[in-house]
Amino acid sequence: MKNIQISTILQIVSLIFLAIIGYLVFNSSSNWKVVKSELKNAKEELKVSKDMLTSTKVALEKSKKDFKKLKAQKDLIIHRRDSLILSFKRKNAKDWNELQHIKDSIKITNYKLAKDQAILNSIFGLDQ
Repeated sequence: MKNIQISTILQIVSLIFLAIIGYLVFNSSSNWKVVKSELKNAKEELKVSKDMLTSTKVALEKSKKDFKKLKAQKDLIIHRRDSLILSFKRKNAKDWNELQHIKDSIKITNYKLAKDQAILNSIFGLDQ
C-alpha cells in the first residue's frame, strides 16, 4: 500500500509541476504577443521617421539650390553696381593714368559680370 500512496503522491506532484510549466508557457506566449506587437509598432514608426527624413533631405537640397541662386543673383547685382560706378568714374576721369586704371578695373568687372551672368543662366536653365 505504501508504494501505491507514494506513487500517487509523485503523480500529483508531477501534475502540479506540469500545470505550473503549462501556465508559464501560456503566460510567456502572451508576452511574446505583446513583444511582437511592440516590435511591429516600432517598425512602423521607424518607417514614418525614415520617410520624414527623406522628405527633409529633399527640402534641404532644394533650399541649398535656392541659396546658390540667390547668392549668384547678389553677386551679379554687385558687379553691375561696380560697373556703373566705374563707368561714372571713367566719364569723370582727369588724367591718363587714372583713366588706364579705371579701364583695367572695368575689364575685370565686365569679366566677372559675364561669368556671373553665365552662372545664373545655367542655374535658371537659360542655356538652351
